[in-house]
Amino acid sequence: MEKPKVGLLLLSGEWFSQIGANKGCYKNLPDLIEKDAQEINKSLGEYLDIVNPGIVNSREKLNHALKKFKEENINLLLICYLIWGEDYFVIEALKELPEIPLLLWCYSPFQQLPRTMNMVDLFRSSGPVGAVQASGPLKRMGKNFGFVFGSHQNKETIKKIVDYSQAAKLAAGLKKTTIGILPSECNQMSGTFVDEFRLRKELGPEIKYISVNEYHLLAQKIPEEIIKRYVKELKNSYKICGVNDKSLFKSARASLGLAKVVEKFNLDALALQDLDEELHQVFGLRPCLYVPSLFEKAVVSMEADVGAAVALLILKKLTGKPPMYTEIFTFDEKENTILAGHAGIHNLNLAADKSKIKITPDKEYTESEPESAWMQFIAKPGKVTMLSLFCDVERFKMVISSGDSLPASRQAGPGKEKLDGSPHIYIKLKIPLKEFFERIVKTGMTQHWAIVHEDVVDKLEYLAEILGLEKVSVGDPKGSHYD
Repeated sequence: MEKPKVGLLLLSGEWFSQIGANKGCYKNLPDLIEKDAQEINKSLGEYLDIVNPGIVNSREKLNHALKKFKEENINLLLICYLIWGEDYFVIEALKELPEIPLLLWCYSPFQQLPRTMNMVDLFRSSGPVGAVQASGPLKRMGKNFGFVFGSHQNKETIKKIVDYSQAAKLAAGLKKTTIGILPSECNQMSGTFVDEFRLRKELGPEIKYISVNEYHLLAQKIPEEIIKRYVKELKNSYKICGVNDKSLFKSARASLGLAKVVEKFNLDALALQDLDEELHQVFGLRPCLYVPSLFEKAVVSMEADVGAAVALLILKKLTGKPPMYTEIFTFDEKENTILAGHAGIHNLNLAADKSKIKITPDKEYTESEPESAWMQFIAKPGKVTMLSLFCDVERFKMVISSGDSLPASRQAGPGKEKLDGSPHIYIKLKIPLKEFFERIVKTGMTQHWAIVHEDVVDKLEYLAEILGLEKVSVGDPKGSHYD
């Protein structure tokens, strides 16, 4: 993954040179500050692409630094007062880089203060004065900014800076993405509707509508030999249960056609209205077979849920791992677990055991569309992050939670499946079920969740802060909060 590009604005007050704090008893102060600056750069440079114009202690140096940041097209501006400095540095930076996310670092070179201190030590560790002072103008100028605290020697401090930088890079990347809706919104689920103008303004993605006819034409153009080769691969890789060759070929064409849609329209995500009547009339089924080339390029949500498509895309870009589109089917009060999953097309890299993946008829449409196929699997175990993203009344909102995906043996016993049907994941929550459901229901959300096998709760909260989204964290009972 490409490193985020971070503009490092290291500040030192003009006043210190004006009072002679660089000679006499203070002669070592400039060298100590320069050493601190180098240590900061070294600590961050391992993880980030740092744009460091050097210590800024004058308007001339500030102008040079801001010009360099513009030329380098930074993802994040990290402001660090090495020692106290005037707040005009921050005010001018905000004027010149108004759209760049800002992280204000309340910094000290010491994790523990010296037992006794002289004035050199005091000046050297006076950065917090500058950070607190700068917060006032930032707030009054209406700037949304992040905050990080501690020494460069503190691993948690460095981790937050790196995580925040990755979130800032993702926020910039979302503005260059395209989401396809095929063919239109899902009228059965009004909670999934989005305001496209607000989507573009608040999150960045552009919407592209694709008709069933366009999709069908692309699917029909696929040569039979390619479909036959794909069907052969499916038969060699997965167990086929109750699906004849005609049904498999028909489903294969539809699924490969979906990959062609993603390719033609250069989509980063696709919100597929898989319940659409025209789609079912034209194809006689919905596409549910895994096509690797599709998921290399994009993520897919069902029921035309654009917010969920963005959530899937966010999790994929944050982790480089396949996210899973789900809804919570039901729960187990005694085990404090939820059974989640969804019909439709999924990335099979989510599966716990690929040798146990089965191709069966689409069990939701068994009676009305017997010539269909979907892929049945259990998601792998491990820590997971859950994200729901939707268009709320005033702003887009994130609901974030986490838990542990349980292995199949913990779900139903050795050799058994928890659910004989939809692709699914069985999650033990950190928070009591009653509290979890009360929180999410009172929030007023859509039913869909994007899930990924990694703990990225902090990064999601930083992303929400950068984008100015409302967020609700429903995880650890002590950590659950609104913002």
